[in-house]
Amino acid sequence: MDILTLAEREQEIETVRVLLHRLVEQKVGDFADTEVAELSRHLDQLIVEYEMASVRQLQKDKLVSA
Repeated sequence: MDILTLAEREQEIETVRVLLHRLVEQKVGDFADTEVAELSRHLDQLIVEYEMASVRQLQKDKLVSA
């Protein structure tokens, strides 16, 4: 499994966000378009994974400082 740092995850989220924004513009704001919906779901998943990694990092930091 590829382990990404939080900063790397943030960069990936930003990259996909920009791609999604451009795709929505290309699709003339059609959020129901299959490609738009798929990329949006992917972005959502990246955000969930980031949040979960962030919580794990906070828990790890608390254990180390205890």
